[in-house]
Amino acid sequence: MPRPTVLVVGAGIAGASTAWHLARSGRVHVVVLEKEKSGDCHSTGRSAAILRTAVEDAETHDLAKKSLAFYQNPPRGFSETPLYSARGVILAADATADADFQTWVNHPETSVGGKAISPQEAQALVAPLADGVTSAYLFPDEGTLDVSAVHQAFLMGAQKSGAKIHYETALTGILSSDGVFRGAQSSHGFFPAEHLVVAAGGWAGTLLDEEGFGLPLVAKRRHLLVTEPSPQVDQNWPVVWIAGKECYFRPESGGLLISACDEAEVLPDQGSTVDFTVLDLLAQKVQRWIPDFSSLGAAHYWAGMRTFSPDGRFVLGPDKRLQGLHWAAALGGHGVTCAPAIGQKVAADILASCFDLEKPEPIKSHHEGQPVIETEN
Repeated sequence: MPRPTVLVVGAGIAGASTAWHLARSGRVHVVVLEKEKSGDCHSTGRSAAILRTAVEDAETHDLAKKSLAFYQNPPRGFSETPLYSARGVILAADATADADFQTWVNHPETSVGGKAISPQEAQALVAPLADGVTSAYLFPDEGTLDVSAVHQAFLMGAQKSGAKIHYETALTGILSSDGVFRGAQSSHGFFPAEHLVVAAGGWAGTLLDEEGFGLPLVAKRRHLLVTEPSPQVDQNWPVVWIAGKECYFRPESGGLLISACDEAEVLPDQGSTVDFTVLDLLAQKVQRWIPDFSSLGAAHYWAGMRTFSPDGRFVLGPDKRLQGLHWAAALGGHGVTCAPAIGQKVAADILASCFDLEKPEPIKSHHEGQPVIETEN
């Protein structure tokens, strides 16, 4: 029996992880289609590189914890470069957010591995943090990722296991019959296949509109800034993420990487277009939480894109509307953190359907079978 072919659309970190898990199985042919010259042109290459597992949603937290275990102990030969630094993450809240913050930061289904610290202890760890934090938790095993090392390890590992990656190759349509996916048309020709994984980031929602399989996903832009280097910055500080008047910051390149956690709904093509008016909001957040750095100049300022489903949860797994269609989309800024578990889950679903294997436990609130939309067929 010939091996089935799986097309993965998108060579960002979710698509790369999915391709790696599939190719590593040795059971399927894997072909990745990427419309850009590389897979890190958009969300993957514009990440804040923060590894944080405590989040409000239980299923996202579960995927993040599984991925943290992967990053801590990757398979032998996965990467010669350390994948992450356990510098620690401090999650904190001010009085406006404390009540909501406490509902999930103490819950075992959404937060594991943290310990409560006093605001004074948080300031002892990160000296420039201003007064105003009412509660804080330190997660010592978390920190920052080497996103490029992770991404390239997935891509190179997939290729070593036989996957083919076609850059500058855009998906232009799909072929299906009798409710079954048959193949995809691209800017470089037709690819017959039994399965299609849509891991196209901000473009995932509209990619299959003409065929009737679009999704109501929304792209949102967020800005990040790295200050000029400063002797005031201790490169060993943990990440600090503040709920309420939300912002986060961490050491980077001798300065601080800072985000005001802005959100603006945009078209995917605008996801990396910088809006300089956001600098005013960023200045307000810096003045509120780290005023000692308010006079530092900017060394680098950029925008990245996060993609969301209507309820903010992942679109992950098979689509009941078309046999052979699968999704790894709407990752809402958690794609880098959760990539290993996302790829494993999508690959396991495909392999189970191909070879009559036991299917993995469904992630019920992450749109298993596409309850993100109501279909009539």
